[in-house]
Amino acid sequence: RMVSKVDQDAMRDTNRKLMLQALFNAQQTSRSEIAEQIALHKSTVTTIYRNVEADGYIEELGEGTVSKAGGRKPKLIRFNRHYGYIVSFDLGRNHLRYLVARITGEVISRGQMTVFGMRYADYKRAMLSYIAQLGDMQTDHGLIGIGVAIHGVVEDNKVRYTPFHTELVNEDLAKDLEEALHVPVILENEANLAAVYLRDYHDYDSDEIFQNFTVVNIHNGIGAGIIQNGRLFRGLHGEAGEIGRQVVLNNDQLAKGDFDDTIHIEDLYAEDAMLSRLASLKGQEEITREDFLSLYMGGDADAKSLIDEWVHAICRTIYNLAQYAAPEAVFVHSRFIAGTPELLDYLLETYRKIEPESETPLYFAKKSVNRATLSGGVALVTRTLLDMMGYELNFALEEEDAAESNWL
Repeated sequence: RMVSKVDQDAMRDTNRKLMLQALFNAQQTSRSEIAEQIALHKSTVTTIYRNVEADGYIEELGEGTVSKAGGRKPKLIRFNRHYGYIVSFDLGRNHLRYLVARITGEVISRGQMTVFGMRYADYKRAMLSYIAQLGDMQTDHGLIGIGVAIHGVVEDNKVRYTPFHTELVNEDLAKDLEEALHVPVILENEANLAAVYLRDYHDYDSDEIFQNFTVVNIHNGIGAGIIQNGRLFRGLHGEAGEIGRQVVLNNDQLAKGDFDDTIHIEDLYAEDAMLSRLASLKGQEEITREDFLSLYMGGDADAKSLIDEWVHAICRTIYNLAQYAAPEAVFVHSRFIAGTPELLDYLLETYRKIEPESETPLYFAKKSVNRATLSGGVALVTRTLLDMMGYELNFALEEEDAAESNWL
C-alpha cells in the first residue's frame, strides 16, 4: 500500500528526534556516526541534518581523524550548547532561588533573593528585573524559556494549591511572564522537578539507571516526585506525590488534644514545622535551621527529642511509600541531613530496622539538595522546546561549587 503523508510526516518527525537525541547525548560525533547509530541511510540523514542545522542546533568542532578504511576526514559536530539559555526559578516561602543554564544544562549563573513578605506583584517584578539584566549571555538566541518550581500542586500550567504565596492560585504567573518576555514559561511542582533532575542528570551513587523511583523532598512542605517507566507521573489534577498531606493516624499531640483539625504529616515534620515546634519549646519567636542543628549536635534534649521523632516519622512515611509503589529506589532531599551528615546514618539505620529485607534502597541525594529542583526545571524546559518528552536525554552535570553550600 502507499504510505500516507501522515505516516511519512510522523516518520520524518521521529527520525529528526532520533538525530537530535544522538547529537544531544554525544560529546562529539559526526554525520556518518549518527547515520550508523540511528540506522538510517546517509541520504536521509543528510536531509534531516540540513533541517536541524538550519534551526541552529548544530555546533561544528573541526575535523576528526580518518578511519582505517580511509576516505575524507569526518566533520566533528555536537549539539549547539550556545543555542540559548534557560532561567529556572524556585519560589520557596522565604527565598526565590534562580539558575541560568544553557539548553544542554551547563550552569552559567545562580543565586537567590529574599521574598519573605512579598506580594505577587513584587516577586513577579523581581523575576522580570533579574532577567532584564542578563542580556544574551553569549548565546545565539538569548533567553529561550523559563521554568518555575512551585511548592504546591500545578495543573495546566497554573497553581492549583500552595500553602504559601496563596495569591498564586488566583493569578496566572506563566501567562504574565510569557506576555512580558515572549518565551515559553513552564510551572511544575518542585518535587516533580527534583525527580526529573535525577532521571535526566543521573546524579546518584549507583551504576544502575533507575526507570522507577521516587524523590522525597523535605523542605517547607513534604512532597514526592514519582518517575514510572522513565516518565514523570503526575496523577489526577497533578496531585500525585502530595505525601505531606497524608493524615497522621496516631500521635501524642493528637492524643493530648493539642490539635482540633486533621493533622497532616507535614504539619508536624516539614522543616518549617520542626523549626516552629522547637521555637515553641524554647519560648522563642523563631529558630533557624542552623540553630536547630547546632542545638541537636550539642546534645540539647528538646532538639534531640524532636529529631528522634522526625527520623522515625520520615522513615515510616518512606517505608509506606515504598509499599504503595514498590519503586527501584527512594531518594531523599533534606537540608537537615545535608547540614548534619550523622543524621543520614541514623535515618538509614532506622529505615533498615523497619524491615531489614526491604527491596527498595534508600539514598540521600546530598550533592543535589540545592540544585535538583532548579536543574530539573532546565531539563523540563529543554524537553518542551525540543518536543523530546519521551526520549532519553543526558544533561550536563557539573561538580558542586562552594556557592551552593551557602544557600539557605
